[in-house]
Parts: sequence; structure tokens; C-alpha cells
Amino acid sequence: MKKFFNSQFWLVIVSIFLSLLLFLAATTSNYTHVGSQVSGATETYTHTLTNVPIDIKYDSDKYFISGYSYETEVYLTSINRVKLDSEINNDTRSFKVVADLTGLGEGTQTVPLKVMNLPSGVTATASPNNISVTIGKKKTKTFNVQGKVDASQLAPGFELKKVSTDVSEVEVTSDESIIDQIDHVVANLPENEVLNGNYSGRVALQAVSADGTILASAINPSKARLEVSVKKLTKTVPVRVKLTGKMNDKVSDISYNLNQDQVTISGSQAALDAVNEVVATVNVSNITKDTSLSVNLAADNVSVEPSVVTVQLTATKK
Repeated sequence: MKKFFNSQFWLVIVSIFLSLLLFLAATTSNYTHVGSQVSGATETYTHTLTNVPIDIKYDSDKYFISGYSYETEVYLTSINRVKLDSEINNDTRSFKVVADLTGLGEGTQTVPLKVMNLPSGVTATASPNNISVTIGKKKTKTFNVQGKVDASQLAPGFELKKVSTDVSEVEVTSDESIIDQIDHVVANLPENEVLNGNYSGRVALQAVSADGTILASAINPSKARLEVSVKKLTKTVPVRVKLTGKMNDKVSDISYNLNQDQVTISGSQAALDAVNEVVATVNVSNITKDTSLSVNLAADNVSVEPSVVTVQLTATKK
């Protein structure tokens, strides 16, 4: 038996057996891979798009529309990942969401949203699937433009000096009922601006009622340059020298002289009203001869300019 296992015939049998095992393993691996590919081909891909613009079709020569949502959400589904990616990308997108008001008259109307121009193999659903739109008879009128800055947009210590716009009148289009409510058009300083200096920039115009309520409209031109000038609230007050400490025994008297006896303070009007002088405090404990000192100035809730004054001390010896 030992002779048999050491023979060449036995080695051939073992080689064939091992070859069969390798072949079966490779075959099994191929079938699993193919099965995986077939399963992947039926996978469904989905994506939700937000802020998709709505294309509204209506007679713009006759009507003005308002009170509707400008954008919607769209849920996309496809088994073709490439096509889905193309519709997800705003630059390559072929579909659009349409609300068709053609043939509808004045009043508030509810119309369905339709997703159109979808490529084959891609489905879509808009959410919500309808919108409410107010249709009114179109009317155009000219209104004055006013620049506006809210008091809260002025930094502490500043007040409004001048507000102007480069456009004095604009044409406003809306429906007849809204046009009758418009009092003027405003050019508002952007909400994120807090002014501690002058402002110049182009801002969007808004049609408003007498109480400032923003009303739906189309304005031509839609923007104007807003120029705002502000000035710093200031006040001139005297400087008072206050000598502190115990005079040296070698000195009988100390007199002083200021390089300037008035300074300018700035701040809110309430803070300015509360300050009538600025005190320069000088400690004379170590003064035994004529001395020149630089003294810092400060006052409650205001800034002081200059913030340092020079005090010349003259010592009279005993």
C-alpha cells in the first residue's frame, strides 16, 4: 500500500482532483457575480428635490397673479441612475413643474401642478400637487420712491442725516384691488446693516400701503441705489482736574495747568445728556517738583476725544 501512494499514478489522481475543486470554485464565483449584476439592474433609485420653481401659464397681458408659492418639492424615481442624476442636476434638467391657469378668470383658483418633459424611465411627483393662485385684472400706476432706514439700524451714538435714492418714481403693476391699497414704494436699507458710517448700495424696491404693509406687485425698475448719510452724536464738555493723595511735606502748594480744557464726547443722546464734564484725576502724593503728567480721560457710556490730556504741575516748596 505504501508503494501505491508513492507511485506516479497516485500523484496524477490527486492532481486531477485538485483541478476539479478549483474549477468548481471558479464556476460558483462566476454565478454569484452574474446574479449580483442581475439584481443590481432592477434596483430603484429615488431623490427628493426642494425649491423647484413653478412655471405658471396665464394671460399676462390681461391678468396679474399673486398669493401663490413660487417653488415646490419634487420626488423623483428611476431604475436608471444616470438619467436620475441628469434630472437632479439643475444644469442638465429637462423636466419642469407647470401650473396652467389658461382659461381661468378672476378670483382665487386652485390648480394642479404637473411635472412635464420627463425623460423615459423617470417618474416624478410634486408635493403639494396643487397650488392656490389669486387672479386679478392687471393695472399699472406710477408711485413715488422713498428711502427708509429703521432706527434700530443706527449704531449707538449715530443719527440719520440724509436718505436719498437715484430713482424718484417707478411703475407698479398689480391687480386693481391691490393697486388701490398702495401708498408708495420704499427702498429699505438691508436688514443686516447697522450703520456707523455712510451707506451706498442697490436695494430691492417694495410697494407698501400707508401703514407699511408690503403688497404683491411687479415694479419697474425693481431696484434703486440707496444713499444714507449718518452723523456721530457729539458734545463738547470741560475737563476738570481733581487732585488726590496727600501732598508731600516738602511742598506747600501744587498748582496745575491743562494743555486743553475741553474735550469732545460721543455716544447715544441719553448718554451725552448725562455727562456735563470729564474729570482728570491726578495723584500728587509723590510730587516734589514741577512735573508734566499724561492723564487718561473717561466718562460713563461715552467715548472721549482726545482720551489723554497733559497736566503741568507746579510745586511750591516750603
